Amino acid sequence: MTVSRKTKAVTQMHIHGAMIDALLGGTESMRLCGKTYLPQWANETHEAYQDRLATSTLLPVLKETIGQMVGRVFYKDLDTSQVFGSLKDFLPNIDLQNNSLNVFCAAWFADALTKGASFVLVDFPENINSFTRADEKRLNFRPYTVLIKNSDVLGFRYEMRNGRAVCTQFRYRQMITEYDGEFGEREIEQINVHEIGSVRRYRVNEKGETFIHSQSRLLQNGKPLDVIPIVDLVLEKTGFFTGKPPLLELAYLNIKHWQSQSDQDNITHYVRVPLLQYQGQESIDSVVSSAGSLINVGERGNLSYVEHSGAAIAAGVNALEKLENDMQVAGAKLLTRTKIALTDTQARDEAGREVSLLRHYANLLEDSIGRMLDFMAMWQGETDGGNVEISGSIDADYNPTASLDVLLKMNTAGILSHQTLFDEAKKRGLLSPLRQWKNEQNRLQLQGGLNMDFRQLDDEQNPNQ
Repeated sequence: MTVSRKTKAVTQMHIHGAMIDALLGGTESMRLCGKTYLPQWANETHEAYQDRLATSTLLPVLKETIGQMVGRVFYKDLDTSQVFGSLKDFLPNIDLQNNSLNVFCAAWFADALTKGASFVLVDFPENINSFTRADEKRLNFRPYTVLIKNSDVLGFRYEMRNGRAVCTQFRYRQMITEYDGEFGEREIEQINVHEIGSVRRYRVNEKGETFIHSQSRLLQNGKPLDVIPIVDLVLEKTGFFTGKPPLLELAYLNIKHWQSQSDQDNITHYVRVPLLQYQGQESIDSVVSSAGSLINVGERGNLSYVEHSGAAIAAGVNALEKLENDMQVAGAKLLTRTKIALTDTQARDEAGREVSLLRHYANLLEDSIGRMLDFMAMWQGETDGGNVEISGSIDADYNPTASLDVLLKMNTAGILSHQTLFDEAKKRGLLSPLRQWKNEQNRLQLQGGLNMDFRQLDDEQNPNQ
C-alpha cells in the first residue's frame, strides 16, 4: 500500500464526500457533474439533455443550512475567560494565518458538520531545541494550529493504552505553494505522515516517483513526543476518528430537489406554449398562418389550439413544495430538543440531558477545543490549557429576553449578584460587549440609582457572592 492511498476506514468515510462537495459548489458544480446527479431519461436525445442540464438550477438548501447552524453556534464569541497561561496571547492569531480562535473554530466546526469529522494538528516550529525559553519568546516561536479537512485525510492507525484508543500514525494531504521564477508560482502536493515523535513528508518527482522530501523528530524539552498532537472533532461517530455527515439525509433531499426542479422546468417550458392543430382534407403545406392575415384551411377544414390542462405542472409544483418542507424539517431536526446519551460532564445535570443535537455538537466542539488548548499548553511546558464555553443562539426556542426575566427574578430574590445579571445580559446581546461592570458601577453611583457598597457585589472581589 502506497503512502498516498486511503485506508479502508477513510474510504468508507469519504463515500458521500463527492455528493456533498457538489451540492456545496452550487449550480455550476452540479452541472459539471452531469449524469451523476441528473439522469438522462430514455428516448431523451443528447442535445435535449444538454439543454435541460444547462438550464437546471440548484436550490442551495444544504449550504444555507450549514451556514445557519454554524452561525447559531458562533452567534456570540467563544468565552475564553477559562483559557490558561500564555495561551491567551495566541488566541487572536491561533494558526499564524491571522485567524482568531473564533474564525478558526467556525471553519473547523463547519467541516465536521459537513463531512462528519474534522481534525486539527497542534504544531510547533522545528529545529529550535538549542533555544532557551527566552529565545523562543523573543523570536515568537510558539505553538499554532493547522486545520486538516476531512477530504485531505488519507489514513490513521491507533493502539489501546490503558483502555483508551491512542493515535499512532496520521497521514494527510497538503498543498504547498512555491514561487516559480520571478512572478509565477506552483502548487505541490505533499503527504505528511505523523508518528509518535517524528514526521515524514513525501512528494512526487518529475518521473512520478514518490520520495521522502524531509523528515524530522518532534521533541519537547529535548525529549521525543509520546503522542501525536492531533485533535479530532467527530459529530456522528462510526469508529476511531471516523464519522458520518449529520446532514446526509438533507443532502439526499437536496439532490432529489435538483432532479425534480429540472423536470418541472423542462415540462413547463413545453406545455406553456399552445400547439396549433389543423384538421381537414387539404395538404398541410397549403395552409398558411401568419400575423395580420386570413388562414385558408379549405373545405370542411378546422383549425384550433391544443393546450395542456396544467395538471402535471400543478402536481410538480406540489411535489417541489413537499420536498422543500421535508428539507426544512430535516435541517430543523438539529434544533429539536430530545434526550441524548451524554456523559455527566456534558449534561452537567439530569435536566441537561434533554438538549438539541446542535447543542450536543457544540458540547463536542467545546471538548475538542479544550484538548487543542491542552496540546498547545504541552508545547509551552504547561500542564493545562483550560477550556472555552459556547453560548450561541443554539436552541430553536432561544429567547434572550424571556431567559433574562428569570435571571431578574433570581436577582430580586437575592440569589444572583448584580454583576452576574449584568454579564448574562451581555451574553444575550442585550448590552453592548463594550460595556464594563466597573464603569456601570461608577455611572450608577453618580446618578444615585443604587445606594449600596458595590464592592460587596463584585464577583471578582467576592467569589462567594
